[in-house]
Amino acid sequence: MPIYFSLLNLCMLCLKNKTNPGWIKVAIKNLPSVVMDHAHCEKKAAGTGTSLLSTYFDKKEISLAMSDLVEEEIGHYRSVINILDKMGLTLGRDEGDEYAKSLLSSVNKNEPMRMMDRLITAGIIEARSCERLQILAENIENLELKKFYKELSDSEAGHYVTFIKLAKLYFDEELVRKRLDELTQIEAEIIKNLSNKPLMHG
Repeated sequence: MPIYFSLLNLCMLCLKNKTNPGWIKVAIKNLPSVVMDHAHCEKKAAGTGTSLLSTYFDKKEISLAMSDLVEEEIGHYRSVINILDKMGLTLGRDEGDEYAKSLLSSVNKNEPMRMMDRLITAGIIEARSCERLQILAENIENLELKKFYKELSDSEAGHYVTFIKLAKLYFDEELVRKRLDELTQIEAEIIKNLSNKPLMHG
C-alpha cells in the first residue's frame, strides 16, 4: 500500500466523524475564500510549531520535530501565497478559526498534562486538515490546486503522526490513547455543529 494511503488511513482512524457534506458545496462556490483561509491556517500551523519548541525548549525531540514542521509549514504558506497571486488575489485579514479555538479551549491548563494536550490537539487539527484537503482534491476542477491539495493532504497526515508520536514519547501510551479518544470526541461534536462556512475548518 502506498505511503499516502497508509498515512491518510491513520488520520481517519483518529477522527470520529466525517466533514459535513454541505461544506464542500460551499467551499467550491467560494474557493478564493477557502484558499485565503488556507494561507492563514498554514501560517498558524507554523506558529503552533514555534510556540511548542519555544515553550518546551528542554525537550530535544520536540525542538527537532517542530523545527522541521515550522520550515515545512512556512513553505506551504509561501506556496499558497503564490497560488493566490496567480488567481489575482491578495491575502486578506485573518477571520479567525472558531473550530480550532473551540478545540483548544479543552486543553489542560496545568503542566505536564498541558503539554500532552497541546500535542494531541495539534495532531487532531492536522488530521482534520488532512481530511479537508483530500475532499477538496477530490472535488475541485482546478488541476493545479487539485494536485497541490493531494500533496498537502499527505503532508498533514505525516504531521498528525509526528504529534501523536511525540505525545507517546513523553507520556504513557495508554494515557495518550485515552486522552486522544476524549479530545476526538469533543472535536467530533465541534465538527457536527459547524455552519459550513467557506473556510478550511468552516
